[in-house]
Amino acid sequence: MTTRLRHLRLLAVGALVALAPISVGLYRLAYGGDLPDPLPTHWDAGGDVDGTTGLARFTGTVLGVTGALAAVSLALLLVARRRPSTVLGVVIGSWVAWVLATTYAAVLSAAAGAATAEDVSLRPALVVAVVLVPSLVTAVVWLLVPFAPRRTGQVPTPASPLTLRSDERVTWVGQASSPAMLLAGLALVLAAVGTVFVLWPLALTLGIVGLTVTWVHRIMVRVDDQAVTVAWGPARWPRVTVPLSEVTAAHPTTIEPLAWGGWGYRVTPRGHAAVARRGPGLVLSRRDRSPFAVTVDAPDDAADLVNAVLARNSSGG
Repeated sequence: MTTRLRHLRLLAVGALVALAPISVGLYRLAYGGDLPDPLPTHWDAGGDVDGTTGLARFTGTVLGVTGALAAVSLALLLVARRRPSTVLGVVIGSWVAWVLATTYAAVLSAAAGAATAEDVSLRPALVVAVVLVPSLVTAVVWLLVPFAPRRTGQVPTPASPLTLRSDERVTWVGQASSPAMLLAGLALVLAAVGTVFVLWPLALTLGIVGLTVTWVHRIMVRVDDQAVTVAWGPARWPRVTVPLSEVTAAHPTTIEPLAWGGWGYRVTPRGHAAVARRGPGLVLSRRDRSPFAVTVDAPDDAADLVNAVLARNSSGG
């Protein structure tokens, strides 16, 4: 990545992050006095308003919080090259800021022209926007952050200490889990439960993200004669299968999440990865394709078995 391109991407990310608090101010100016005071800030299951907040208080709170989050995210962005771990802070900060900004915009759009807060109904399209807009903006921020992951050259296929007979069938099962992800997911779910009594669109977003994080905190890895299969959650779904016919070698390594694009299932220029936490993992070198990495405990055993199967297959066993 050239210096010019890096600077352009930094400016683009900075603009997206800063636009969250700016959009709050612009929305307030755009609607002027065409708003009821107080504003509706919560609707019950039947669609009736059951919670209100003063216009000045609501605007000041959202503007202050989004401004603080944007400032922190921009500060982290400036040191992202020296400290790659700060990239995650940029992404999380921008996401929360945009959730608040989009929620503010949705409330003002719904309330515009109403005489009182009780006359306002929250349209489904606005709820969808509160969920989708922050997610889309955050995805763009993640793609634009000019962090180049560390690259490694092709590692020669190591010899395996195992020797398999031609009729021998093998299976190895391992797993990896992240207590931090589990706690973070549960915390988001609890935050959603608390927020539902204040602002249910935000509660819906927090709940979806929290349940997703909780689900993917555990990864199961299965190695057999045909493939390496990676599955998430208690139901072992979703699944990703890497056929051994396209694998050239397996290597144990230490997985750095940000070097592979983050947590979860990642697709980056470096390769594909299933990441639950930092630590031991398995990297599969693939023929005519980018590597595949997965976090798993005791990856040495998995690598030895994969390389033994490859050696047997190459010898015609």
